[in-house]
Amino acid sequence: MPWFVLLLVAWGALAFGAVYPWARWTLLALCVIAGAWGFLRPAPPERRRIHGAVLAALGAVALAVLLQLVPLDRGTLRRWSPATDEFLMQYDLRYAAAVRFAGRFRAAAPGDGTGTTADAGSGAAAAPAPEAARASHALSIDPPKTRVGLAMLVGFAFMLLGLARGLGGGDLRVIAPGLAALGVLMAMIGIVQRALWAGKVYGFWEPINKNVTAFGPFINRNHFAGWMLLAIPVAAACVASAAARGMAGVSPGWRNRVLWFSTPAASRAVLVGFALLAMGLALALTLSRSGIAGFLVAMVLSALHVLRRQRASAKGRVLSTCLVLVFAAAIAWVGIDAVADRFAALDWQLAGRAGAWEDAWRIHRAFPWFGIGLNTYGSATVLLQQFERATHHFIEAHNDYLQLLVEGGWLVAVPALALVLVFAREVRKRFREGRDDRTGYWIRLGAVTGIVAIALQEIVEFSLQMPGNAALFTVLCAIAMRRATAKRGGQRPAA
Repeated sequence: MPWFVLLLVAWGALAFGAVYPWARWTLLALCVIAGAWGFLRPAPPERRRIHGAVLAALGAVALAVLLQLVPLDRGTLRRWSPATDEFLMQYDLRYAAAVRFAGRFRAAAPGDGTGTTADAGSGAAAAPAPEAARASHALSIDPPKTRVGLAMLVGFAFMLLGLARGLGGGDLRVIAPGLAALGVLMAMIGIVQRALWAGKVYGFWEPINKNVTAFGPFINRNHFAGWMLLAIPVAAACVASAAARGMAGVSPGWRNRVLWFSTPAASRAVLVGFALLAMGLALALTLSRSGIAGFLVAMVLSALHVLRRQRASAKGRVLSTCLVLVFAAAIAWVGIDAVADRFAALDWQLAGRAGAWEDAWRIHRAFPWFGIGLNTYGSATVLLQQFERATHHFIEAHNDYLQLLVEGGWLVAVPALALVLVFAREVRKRFREGRDDRTGYWIRLGAVTGIVAIALQEIVEFSLQMPGNAALFTVLCAIAMRRATAKRGGQRPAA
């Protein structure tokens, strides 16, 4: 099972982030298989219990999106969301035709007392039907796109619950270093491609948009940085786990610590450490401001976790310093001046994001309660965008929280917020239970750190709209909230 999970994560990343239909639907099928495998796999009693609160919150979000797909007659649609009716009259030809012509060509029924029954030879116009009763549409302005979004939501939710039940401690010892190895592969692809960039990904795939700055398999370098933000903390957790486990029996003194580096455990820790450095270097080479800022946050959080876990020991200070130095080394290799110039070029408009946010907020105010439909932001901005309308078409709001509010309205945003709170409570309960062994604790902590890092990047980006990134994010969420079996050793971690 852990190798299958790594396979689907690799597919999502290497297949251009799984943004194309052929890659997206394949990834969704793999996620459903992984979730079913997790539910069918034998598990200890601790993990057999379904995460009821998370399941209820996920169900509430899915039900809210499903409500956006229920067809409504025009009268109901205008009462519930008048802006939707107004938009559809300009956007959806079939809806506009039904509204304008359904009543015009329907004659009044004979004997209804109106005396307006149409006569074929008189040329009299048929009596219009009130509110064009035959016209109907869902709350979503583009139901096919919303159905795609709902399918992805259900598939990832199914995998989340299945992996949270099925993943064991031994599986984490395969997945975590496997993610580090995959991260090195991604880093090498990105670094080599950057040096040899000729406008084609992998040397043969030419993006539709000629002005993109691709990096690695991703068409957008910020999305590559988002994937690395999820994977780097897990690699850092592997380093911390290997060092903590390997040095557990080492006698005090620098001589004994230096001698420890000749052991196989030290070799594994150093190997993963170099993998971490390669991943950090690739992220820094993207010059993604949000990615570099998230990288700094991830390394600082990892170092603070090490200091807290190792109390005030010399081992903890050395390891935490090394984690921070990974960030410093990656930035120094890329060039401090290049990174500084990149951040200095940022203006008060945040590279156009402020204007996109203004548009998004204005759209939300027009569709406050029911939204425009999940996964339909690009459709709405065809008519409703104002910022840089003559030169650009913003199909994302460059802030996933704001975009979710726009697409789902309060109908979806409220249960989504409840889902976040329920998930945070579940993760906190896992730490308070203290059942993880030393390795399981560090990997869970790395998963949580990756979730926090990507959550910060989502304020200015939309990395999680890439199905490949969303798949890795789901795997980390499953690791963070899975129930551990009885701890085999080590101290009880602090809550």
